Parts: sequence; C-alpha cells; structure tokens
Amino acid sequence: MIRKAEVLSLAPKPPQNSGRAITAQAIGPILILNCYQDKELLGRWCMDTDTGRYLVWLANMGYWEERRLQTVYGHSASVWSDWNWYKGKEGTVFDSQGDEAVARELLGAVRGRDEDTFREIGNREKDYNRDRRERAEDRKAEKLRKLMDSVPPLPERFARWIHQVAGGEDYLFHASGRDRWVCTACGGVHAGKNLEKKEGDIRCPSCGKTVRHMGRRRVARRQVHAIVLQDLGDNESVARHIDVLFTWDNTGRHTVVSEGVRLVMRRKYRSRPCHIYYSQAKKTQWRGSCFKEINPANRQMTPGYLYPDGIEEALAGTGYQIWTRVFREAADKSLRADYNLAMRASHDEDFVRTCEYLIKGRFLRLAMESFDRISVYSPKDYAAPLNKYGRTIEEVFGIRDRQKINRIRDMDGGGKTVEWLRWSEEREKKLGQEFLEWAQENEIGPRDLALAGETPEKGMNYIRRQKRESYPDRTERQTLEQWQDYLDMCQKLGKDLSDPLISRPRELKRRHDEAVEETRKLWELRAMERNQENAERIERRMRERYPGAEENLREVRAKFEYESGDYRILVPGRLSEIAMEGYALHHCVSASDRYYERIMRHETYICFLRRVSDPETPYYTIEVEPGGTIRQHRSYCDKEPGIEELREFLKEWQRVIQSRMKEEDHQRASISRRLREENIRQLKEDNNTRVLRGLMEDFMEAI
Repeated sequence: MIRKAEVLSLAPKPPQNSGRAITAQAIGPILILNCYQDKELLGRWCMDTDTGRYLVWLANMGYWEERRLQTVYGHSASVWSDWNWYKGKEGTVFDSQGDEAVARELLGAVRGRDEDTFREIGNREKDYNRDRRERAEDRKAEKLRKLMDSVPPLPERFARWIHQVAGGEDYLFHASGRDRWVCTACGGVHAGKNLEKKEGDIRCPSCGKTVRHMGRRRVARRQVHAIVLQDLGDNESVARHIDVLFTWDNTGRHTVVSEGVRLVMRRKYRSRPCHIYYSQAKKTQWRGSCFKEINPANRQMTPGYLYPDGIEEALAGTGYQIWTRVFREAADKSLRADYNLAMRASHDEDFVRTCEYLIKGRFLRLAMESFDRISVYSPKDYAAPLNKYGRTIEEVFGIRDRQKINRIRDMDGGGKTVEWLRWSEEREKKLGQEFLEWAQENEIGPRDLALAGETPEKGMNYIRRQKRESYPDRTERQTLEQWQDYLDMCQKLGKDLSDPLISRPRELKRRHDEAVEETRKLWELRAMERNQENAERIERRMRERYPGAEENLREVRAKFEYESGDYRILVPGRLSEIAMEGYALHHCVSASDRYYERIMRHETYICFLRRVSDPETPYYTIEVEPGGTIRQHRSYCDKEPGIEELREFLKEWQRVIQSRMKEEDHQRASISRRLREENIRQLKEDNNTRVLRGLMEDFMEAI
C-alpha cells in the first residue's frame, strides 16, 4: 500500500545530470522514481512492487493521480508500445547506475540496458491495470448474477392468463385414424365424416366451445408479447418482457415463453431510475438465457399485454409509481399497448392523467395510440391529437358536442376518428359511420383528403374505386398515397386542380404515370436551360428515340411556314424546341410522346404561331395534319386567348397549305384522316368525353 504522507515526508533525491533524469528511492516495497527535467522536479512516480499499484504526485499541481510513468513527461499512456518516450537527443534515463540498481532490486531480476528496466515498469503497470479490470468484471458479473437470481419464477397462472387474453382460440384438428378429430379445448376425440366437410367455426360436440375447424392443416401458431411486473425486495423491482409462442396441434395446446428483456427499476438512484438487461439468446430459440447489458440477439420491448398481479408492489417507491393506477386499469381491461414507451413519460403528470382518464372512460384505442405516440427522444412530446393539458373532457378532445365524444367511445375510435369529428364540428357537416370506420381502419385523416378539396365520402368512394380498378394489389391507404403523389405533381406542373377531371381522373394509374413522365421531362428541360452540355445530351437522346422526326419537320417547313398581317407560322427544326415550347406554355405537348411519334410517321406536325411584333415569345402551339386540317391549337395552360380573331388567319393558312400540296402530301393526309377517325372512335368507346370535347372545339378541317 502506498502511504502518500510517508512518501512526501521523504525528500526527493536531486539529480546530478541535466535533461531528463530519474532518481530512485525506496520505502520498503514502495519504489519511488523522481522525474526531473533540467533538474526541475516534475513529479514523483510510486509503485507498490508487491501489488503493482502505482500513483504519481504532480509537483506543479500539488496532488496525486493514478498515471503511468511516461505521462509525467507529457507523453500518451500508449507510448510504451514504440519506446520513443525515453529515446532521442534528450532521452529519459536513470541519473546514475545506483538509481537503476534501486529500481531493479525492487522490481526483481531485470537484465539488459536501461530500456529493459523501463519495459519492466511498463509491463508491471499493464499487468496491474489488466488484473484490476478483470477483478472489476468479476465483481460486476457476480453482482449481476445475484440480481438475476433474485428474480422469481413466472407466476403459476401466467400461461393460463396469457392464453385467455391473447390466444383464446381453440381448434379442431385431424387426429390419427380415419374420420377422427381432436378438440384442443377439451382434448375430446370425435369421429364422423360430416366433420370432414365442415369449414370455419363449429361447436365442439364434447365441450360445446366454438372452435375453428382446421381441415387437413396440422398446426397453428401465434406469437404475442407480455409484460410481467415483480417486486425483488427493498431496493429493486423488475419489468419482464416475454415473447410467447402458442402452438395448437392434434396433441392439444402448447405455450412456450422466451424472456427477452429485464428492466430492473431502482428505488434508490441518483440519475438512472432503471437498468436494462437483454437476453443473450435469440427469440426463435425459445429457451432460457443469461442477461447482460449488451443486446447481440436484438431483443425488443414491443407492445404487449400487462400481467395484472403484482403491479402495485413492483411500482411502489420507483420512478414509475405514477403509473400504478393507469397500469392497473389497463391490465384489468387486457389492453395491448407499449407500456415501456409510456414509462418514459413518467415525469409528465398531464400525460399520465390523460391516459388514466382514457382507460377509465373506455377509450381503449385512444389510450393505446397515446402510449405509442410518446417521443423516444423527448418524453414530453406527445404526437396524438388530444390536448393533454385539458381539464374537462371537451378540452381534452377539442370537441364541444358530448354526443360526438360518446360516439368515439362507442365505436372504439382512435386519433383519426377524433380528427374527423373535430372537422365535422368545425364545418357543421355530418359524417357517416361507414366513413368513420373506413378512415380509422386505413389511418386517413382530414389532411390526407385536403389536396383535392373533396368531400370525405367522395374521397372514400374514389379511393375504393381506384383500388379496385387501378391498384388491386395495394391497400386503400397506398392508393391514397398514389393519389396524393399525383395531385402534388399536378400542382408543381401548374394544372388546374379545381377541375374534377384533373383532380379526380377516371384512370388514376395512367394519369399518375403520365404525370411522372411529364415531371421527368420538365426536369430535363430545366437541365437544358441550365447547361448547354445537358441540352446537347438530351437532344441526342430525343433524336435516337424518335428517329427521322426532325428530318420530317425540316421536309415540310417550306410548305407550312407562312406570315400574314399580325401573325406568323413557324416550323421547329429540333424536337427540343417543341419540348421547350410546351414547357413555356404549360400544356401537354412537352409531356406526351404521342406528338413526337405522329411527327415520326407523318401523321401530324407541330407548328408555332407567333405574333409578328414579338416573334420570340411563344403564343400558340398548332397540331396540323399533312393536308392542313388542324387537330389542336393551345396557348398558355391550354387556354385560347383571341381565338376568334385567329380563326380567320388559320383558315387562310390552310388554303395556302393546300395550294402547296403535292401527290405525296395527299396520300399522307388520307392516312392521317383515317388514324384520326380511329382515335375518335376509341375515345367514344372509352367514354372519354373531356378529350373528345376539347378535340371537337379545336378541330378545323381544311376545305
């Protein structure tokens, strides 16, 4: 043992040499190394050579610390590995051979040069640190073993209780032998061909319990989670998180438990009210295991059922005592919830009071959701729609009408039901029971249906229809997300969402995919504007995708370009110009591939109508057939400003086109007319009245 006062009472031996010099002294088994720098004392390193313990008295600080020898000279404790701390021009050495001899005598047999003595000191330091860590680990392991041994066995009625609250089904399985069936509820064996043909729930002929007929299936399984609170004595209690596996077969019902986590609650603590210990076995192994603070098997504390016995005793005196009444009510009502997450909010009295009211008032789904919506980062944060600071039921729910609040309880509604009934009260609109149940089941709130401005029932019917027709492999919630995604893209593309034909398209999937493609092209056009290299790359890709389209436009330029009075017709030379024109005017020409495909096969062409006074500003985009028949004319956002005045100019342009036509143009015009008629016939079959109406309004046949 190092007696500090005795060491300090012994005057340090001064050095004879300058630089880094160490003098050695001894008091019984205590080795004292006085560390000097240019004859100035830096510190006195001491080691009990019997136990290996070491300390340093720092001269400039005037106090003791547990440090290794090289740190007195300002080196890291890890420098022993490369032996640089004593080497070099100003290496650290013993002041004399006599000083080294004192050190060697106490350390034991040390042979070789100075560094061997220092190496022995370093090894002694490391051995002491290693032994101390091992002793600490042994003490910690023994303490943990005693703590885990103090945990009592699971209550005798636990298996029966968990089956009643979470696995109450029983089954009728096929037993060995012909036409023989066994009931897992009573173990009775029944014979009869009539049982072979039955399906679903039937009544057991022996015990009279309703059981499920399993046909030729041999086994049924179900996994649930349970929490058991137990008192461990004066200082601790434990919350045991248990995974339960139910198995039913023709031998009966079997219950296997696998304890995953033990949360030990302290009654006397400074900072941490609990310590968490994890099972070292995986849940799929379904067997016992030791518990440690590390979690290699990734065991979790998930929502589950709370065992009703022992709650008061386990929580008394702990940091979670505030939950006693709430947990008792929840356990009695067999509420499945995330009790561990709720315990994180133990310092939030308002939240605890709100949960107690919800459970006592039989708002069980809301209570369960409230437990789930506590933030793991800040337990004070509560993400549910209720007002935890409310002092009356109306303030808590944010609803003045008690009948609406009672309606929530009667249907066991959750947060979405609260939001919708609050919306109903604010707007003085009624909501049907079917809609409320649908919204709760699919977790759909008022904000989810706000983008399209639809009434709730219309939104529900639209989503159901689109799920049935467009997204049969998706849930209704996922269908809603597709609709929201489509509406968001329409907003960014500048479309008029007040038009129900846009906001509520008949074929959502097709229109969604078109919006995706239009958005992609919009980004391409913006990329072209930002960078010439991007523009060249995109133009090259468009030419590869629609080969010959640009050549066809250049071929008809002389026939279609025309100017008269205030207006001019231009034919673009590049497909990217058409895309940029559609982007500038916010219409569909830039978004749809069909226009480029028609140009590629000489079905129609795209021309630009400009004002002579402002030829660089896009005004109208014209889709025209080889014979001059105009299929569409669109300006900004599909509007048609000044169209009546333009019609006279367009008719004049058509006559000019016809005067310039050759035999090849007449053949192409005939093919284009036939394709147009087929397209109109298909639109009529699809009952696409919106597109038909637009085409008929724009259509101008060349006469």
